Amino acid sequence: MTLWRDLWEAPHRPLFFLAGVSAITAPVVWLIPENIGPERTVWHGHELLFGMGGAAAGGYLLTALPAWTKRGPVSPVLSKVITFLWLVARLTAWWTDGLPLSIRMVGAAGYFAGLVLILAVALTSARAWNRFWSVGGAMALGGAATLSSANSSAIQIAGQNATPLVFVVLVILVGGRAVPAFTRRWLDRIGVQAVPRDRAWLSNAAIGLVIAAVCLGVSEYKLASGVLLLVSAALLLVRMSAWQSWETIRYPALLMFHVAWTWTPTGLLLTGLALTDPHQVPLAAALHALTMGAMGSMIVAVMMRAAMIRDGSRLAVSPPMAAAFVLVSLSAVVRISAGWLPAMLLHAISLAAACWIIGWTLFLWGLLPSMRGPVRRPVLSAALSTVALHLNGFFFNFCG
Repeated sequence: MTLWRDLWEAPHRPLFFLAGVSAITAPVVWLIPENIGPERTVWHGHELLFGMGGAAAGGYLLTALPAWTKRGPVSPVLSKVITFLWLVARLTAWWTDGLPLSIRMVGAAGYFAGLVLILAVALTSARAWNRFWSVGGAMALGGAATLSSANSSAIQIAGQNATPLVFVVLVILVGGRAVPAFTRRWLDRIGVQAVPRDRAWLSNAAIGLVIAAVCLGVSEYKLASGVLLLVSAALLLVRMSAWQSWETIRYPALLMFHVAWTWTPTGLLLTGLALTDPHQVPLAAALHALTMGAMGSMIVAVMMRAAMIRDGSRLAVSPPMAAAFVLVSLSAVVRISAGWLPAMLLHAISLAAACWIIGWTLFLWGLLPSMRGPVRRPVLSAALSTVALHLNGFFFNFCG
């Protein structure tokens, strides 16, 4: 009973755990006979995006919400409600053939609608208008989830091709604040002079280009969308060049953030090349760079922080967590390589799936101890709980 009560004390506890479970089950569908359950390709992509990605996004946004509003944490009741809506969405996604279209659409959108409502009410009450990008992001994901439940396979595939770019925007928003903020603090601590200017406008420009590519329909205007994504990748790389990433090798928890961020311009670059020259870069490989690479690595890097042990003002990375991050990133590399190795396609996909499943299993193993007991606050910061109030400003930047 104590574990059950502790589980709902913070929304990241059930949602981060379910994100890990969903990440493990998404590849398992390939082991199930084709006549059982939904169409495997569509379901696999759907659960990777809206199951794993949706739970991780919700857990992060609701964890950041108290810092944005300067109010108390999300209540256990709301944690239970949003978790229930996520579970309903998973059930409706599985039993697509046995449910009317209206029920499938409501089930798919219900979780994100609940997330939008919680965020909008809290942010409006606190007049935190500068955080309303989170509401827009949740609405965009809810719209994409609704389209994914359509009867038309063409609409489903088009939606799944565009949805990774919506997540990329969220990754840029979150990572573009967290990575440089933590890096500057680390450089100050070790006595290294940080580059005085972090050109955040480069990320804003990249976000605009990615949104423009989504609005063009990605696959409908391949050349134009591809060029936009190539330019956005270049902008992110230019911004990252000022972050002195090589200095983070002495701080593994921060190094993981830098590696995860690198996947975002890499995925955008490959997707841009796939759209402009599909004969050289397979689109499937590029999309996996965005989902398994950019999404998967950033999600696991962020969620791990909720379970890491504080070592002074640092976060210590346990061996299971380190192995989990390496395996998740390695699985993306192997899966992307499969696009250029048709003769080894099945073996590469199997190896990538094995690395992915083992990596996320290790993540869950490392996460379990943090699921019970008092919730440390701030959740995702290395700050000690006894001085948390003095570091709220820094936490706002991280969550911002």
